[in-house]
Amino acid sequence: MIQTSDAVPDANAPEFKVCALTEEAVREALPLRRPWKIADGRGLYLMVAPTGGRYWRYNYRFEGRQKTLALGTYPDVPLKKARERHQRARSLLADGIDPSVERVALRRRSEG
Repeated sequence: MIQTSDAVPDANAPEFKVCALTEEAVREALPLRRPWKIADGRGLYLMVAPTGGRYWRYNYRFEGRQKTLALGTYPDVPLKKARERHQRARSLLADGIDPSVERVALRRRSEG
């Protein structure tokens, strides 16, 4: 078994760089035949639908289950606001609260 301290990086392996999205990249995202995603990092991404719609989504795990939270549509929700909503959801997760359940509870409180 190779220990991590003994591992030598492969010179032929591709380098993967995580780049944060820019407003320009979001604006210029074109629809394809199938939905596709542009990642921003830490579970936040923009899903571009074949119809041209652009949807902010956040993938996260809560109690061992994979979940997706809708954060809005572009251009109604720009990149900066999507990041703020993403950060709020991450804060709720850090406090042990499921963001999707909190959203439902917030809507119920505001309705009645």
